[in-house]
Amino acid sequence: MDLNATLPRRVIVTGASSGIGRAVGDAVIDSGGRVYGLDLRAPAVPRDGLVSRTADLTDPAATAAAFDDAESALTGPPDAVVHCAGVYRWRPISEMTVAEWDRVMRINGTGSFLVAQAAARVMTRGAIVLLSSVAYGRGDAAEPCVAYSASKGAIVSLTQQLAVELGPRGIRVNAVAPGMIDTPMLTLGDTPGAVAALTERLPVQRLGEPADVAAACLFLISEASSYITGATIPVDGGYLIS
Repeated sequence: MDLNATLPRRVIVTGASSGIGRAVGDAVIDSGGRVYGLDLRAPAVPRDGLVSRTADLTDPAATAAAFDDAESALTGPPDAVVHCAGVYRWRPISEMTVAEWDRVMRINGTGSFLVAQAAARVMTRGAIVLLSSVAYGRGDAAEPCVAYSASKGAIVSLTQQLAVELGPRGIRVNAVAPGMIDTPMLTLGDTPGAVAALTERLPVQRLGEPADVAAACLFLISEASSYITGATIPVDGGYLIS
């Protein structure tokens, strides 16, 4: 099966200005699709096929307005939504404040809910992909991130519930759980030897690239995955089993 031939042509990507979100947007455009990119900041490098908007996706009104605008910008309802926007906070429970907890849960958890809700309102059929993390399934003693782990676990449960609710409407919902991906969010890069120590444990012996996660997202929004919904797929180089 030619994956490109089964990919949707109108795709909303959040967190599109950098990291995994940018890689997803680039991959969709390279396949011939059109991307409506949402982020708190504008992309550093505009390109053909990308319509960019700034939006606070923790704000219900702003999120709904952005999705309404997407229908006009894409000349039709979106065929797929890939929600990559999120935040990481390295903080053990003994040091984390309620304000920090609330911020992480609001951006990662409430943001995912609002994006999915807005997507369900404007989509007629298609696929939604949310970004969880391997943190949902494995604790991390080296870099404790209690709020992050909890928020990414919530996304796994949200994905399953949305798949049940939206499936009869022809909308599939899946999640991708990245492992250690080489993006600005990866704090291991600040610790000498930490990356080498980690990759030695991984079956694939390397860090992931944003393009690795983008490839999984494209599979999940394509017709090649038409019988997959409610799943969380690790893209982690074997981290969860190592």
